[in-house]
Amino acid sequence: MNSHKPETTNRFTMIAFILFTVLAVLPLFIYLRNPYFMGDLNYAFALIRIGMQLSKIRKSFSSILDSFLDKVQKHPQKTFLIFEENSYTYSQADKESNKVARALWTHAQLKEGDKAALLVGNEPQLVWVWLALAKLGCVASVLNSNIRSKSLLQCFSCCEAKVLIVGADLQEAVEEVLPVLREQGIRVFLLSDHSDVEGIESLSDKFEKASDQPLSPQLRANINLKSPAVYIYTSGTTGLPKAAVVNHERVWLASFLQAIAGVRSSDVLYLYLPLYHTAGLLMGLCGAINIGNP
Repeated sequence: MNSHKPETTNRFTMIAFILFTVLAVLPLFIYLRNPYFMGDLNYAFALIRIGMQLSKIRKSFSSILDSFLDKVQKHPQKTFLIFEENSYTYSQADKESNKVARALWTHAQLKEGDKAALLVGNEPQLVWVWLALAKLGCVASVLNSNIRSKSLLQCFSCCEAKVLIVGADLQEAVEEVLPVLREQGIRVFLLSDHSDVEGIESLSDKFEKASDQPLSPQLRANINLKSPAVYIYTSGTTGLPKAAVVNHERVWLASFLQAIAGVRSSDVLYLYLPLYHTAGLLMGLCGAINIGNP
């Protein structure tokens, strides 16, 4: 009788294995019939690609600016930015930001590690200046274009910026606090061809005369993944706005959201959010640069 026990045990083991296999595989077969299966699969592949890209960035640092410059080399004539009735290619954006960078380097003496505050509305010049500062290895502090007086001074002072770059339509907002800025030795540059206000220097005329040739990467040679990339401010609903220091790693993480959402390089992104917020600048603009879409 004992000779039959191993055979009975093997039979029960085989039956248990078959049942376990069926129970394990059955949900997969059911899920394959799910209409969202391919979407989930694409999402999983997107996460894998992002993980590989981030791992590569961590091993050999590159910034979102490097991603932009890579797109300039690969497809210079592809549309990068559409604003109102005008459109700009990657090559045009690169050259415009080169001119701004050279003007800031020459006239504002900005260098790697310096901070510059931007009080500019959503317009192409804000993008050129932001790219220019990155090319110089500087940290951009993007100010809410709606703040005034005490809030404006608070935001400016907490980032310890050397210069304030102002959109032409926001000159009056700066004039309100100009005496304080002048006392602190802060240089103010206006995105205009001329300025009649003492203490406010024109900038557009300077970068229009500057060369559009590429700048040396050595100007930003010491920037790494943990270096500050941009200052972004809270809304100030519970007091004065406060600055959040966003390093280059966090810029990358935010920029990946478009790829996770399935946005492709052939898509056109309509961005109506202000570029002084995380969603507009990092998820929107940087996300578009990472993917290579307009």
